[in-house]
Amino acid sequence: MWIRERIISALTWNELDYIPWVVKSNHLPRGYWERILRNKGLGISHHEQVFKVILPPDISYEYKYMGDFLIRTYITPIGNISEKLRINLPSEGGERSSQWKIESFIKDPNDYKVLEFLIENMRIEPSYDDFKLVDEAIGNDGVVCTDLGYTPLMELIVNYMGFKTFALELRRRPNKVENLMELIHEKKLEICKIIARSPARIVLLGDNIDEVIVDPRLFRKYCIPYYQEYVEMLHKYGKIVGSHMDGRLKKLKDLIPETGLDFIHGFTPPPYGNLPLQEARKHWTKIAIWLNIPETIFFYNPDDIARFIRNLLREGAPGDGLILGITETVPPKRRLIGYKVITETVLKYGKYPISI
Repeated sequence: MWIRERIISALTWNELDYIPWVVKSNHLPRGYWERILRNKGLGISHHEQVFKVILPPDISYEYKYMGDFLIRTYITPIGNISEKLRINLPSEGGERSSQWKIESFIKDPNDYKVLEFLIENMRIEPSYDDFKLVDEAIGNDGVVCTDLGYTPLMELIVNYMGFKTFALELRRRPNKVENLMELIHEKKLEICKIIARSPARIVLLGDNIDEVIVDPRLFRKYCIPYYQEYVEMLHKYGKIVGSHMDGRLKKLKDLIPETGLDFIHGFTPPPYGNLPLQEARKHWTKIAIWLNIPETIFFYNPDDIARFIRNLLREGAPGDGLILGITETVPPKRRLIGYKVITETVLKYGKYPISI
């Protein structure tokens, strides 16, 4: 079975030959050992956008560098907004971003109108050519996914406000926050229409959900309705839809099935996450799990890494709707030995149906 077919079969609950073992392309450095591991069945997942955002001529932006900081300012006819980033951070061989946002757009109530103007005047257009090229290049060695970006709640928290400001604004000015979410939602619906007609089959809603940041109350009110609307639209065009939920999920496990999602991407079991695979599987009987192997296990010795993977496979038995993957960062100095051990363990114990 080709790796692409294996991944699609796992996401759609069809029978497999082996449990898919897949690494994001940016976490798989090219070279001799990559060829060896991929020849043994290690697959690639790659992300490629199918839309582009175009700003009108009356909106511009400028960059101001101040040592290890970058201030990025959007200049509009009704005012300016800016964000501040810490730059030149160690990227650990490309495993991590070299910058980190330390100050977001929304700092006081006057910033809302400028951000709203910016969002309202963004133009969203299809951009399918790069996706087609990458998809053809990867072929049957893996899959190319596209994504909607963050859904409205996480767009506010991650890109526009930061969590502290979001929490304060939701308490002080809930109407402004909710109106901004709806404005973002309208743009996301435009993107959904473009994705729906795109050549991509696998679509991610990239939310980085964690129960400590997004508790059950927030998830029920500000995530589930949006997920349901996006999923319904994309399902009409045959898309397989997942969300990147890589955090602690135990308190959300009963709510997640209400989203209508086909799979959870980046699901991270203990010791990083707090929801064991076996428990998740009992609650998510119709949701595939694209699992992220926790970074900490790469610091184990090879025997303990193999034991950890065997236990995961045992918990996920017989293996329907299960993918083992790397969707987060891993320590570069420990990456090679970890990948080798995981590949050999999947070959030895990951044949479907799992019978450890």
